[in-house]
Amino acid sequence: MAPKKNKSVDATARPDTRERILISTLSLFNQRGPEAVTTAEIAKSVHINQGNLYYHFRTKESLVLALFSRFEADALALVGQADAVQGTDSKAYAGFLRKWFSLIWTHRFLFRDIPRLLAIAPGLKAPILMVSSGMRLSVDVIFQRMEDAGLISVALSDRKPLMTNMWIVSTYWAVYLGLQEGVSDLAPQHVHWGLGQVASLLRPYLSPQARADLEEMLAEPFA
Repeated sequence: MAPKKNKSVDATARPDTRERILISTLSLFNQRGPEAVTTAEIAKSVHINQGNLYYHFRTKESLVLALFSRFEADALALVGQADAVQGTDSKAYAGFLRKWFSLIWTHRFLFRDIPRLLAIAPGLKAPILMVSSGMRLSVDVIFQRMEDAGLISVALSDRKPLMTNMWIVSTYWAVYLGLQEGVSDLAPQHVHWGLGQVASLLRPYLSPQARADLEEMLAEPFA
């Protein structure tokens, strides 16, 4: 006779309804964009009725804001990992850049659909500005540590413009592809392209070892 399953263990292992809603919503938003996805489709994907969905999330804006909060938490965790990097480990710094783009891939609708997202979720503007400000401060600290280790050399007058351009490119490359190249469905090769654009801004300022480690990272296909 097969052993009986432990119900308490099974209940713990299965994500709760709110978690399942967010997982399904992220997948649908990444695939088709928030504008094209209805709350009825979200409820159906989680096998609940719309009333149950509205119990957890009253509006599509609340879903967008909840997903952005997850992105923010992941971004802060990534910064924490970068803070733990030893000063001379240029491979780890190159890896930090790649991890940032992996995070973008996971939450790609936030970057691909920024103009339309602000119409759906105007409350998103303030948290976007907060994350942008926090990440730029963190990158400034990383730059200083890399400079102290001899991995990068950027004149003080050039640092702010470089960081601004890196943030613009790393945040809006997907919007550029959509508007200029007609790319509506992002694929891993597009993310790798965005990663390469940011790397091109850094390359002239890196030491030979840091540049070699950057090139090694870029040689790996993005998946």
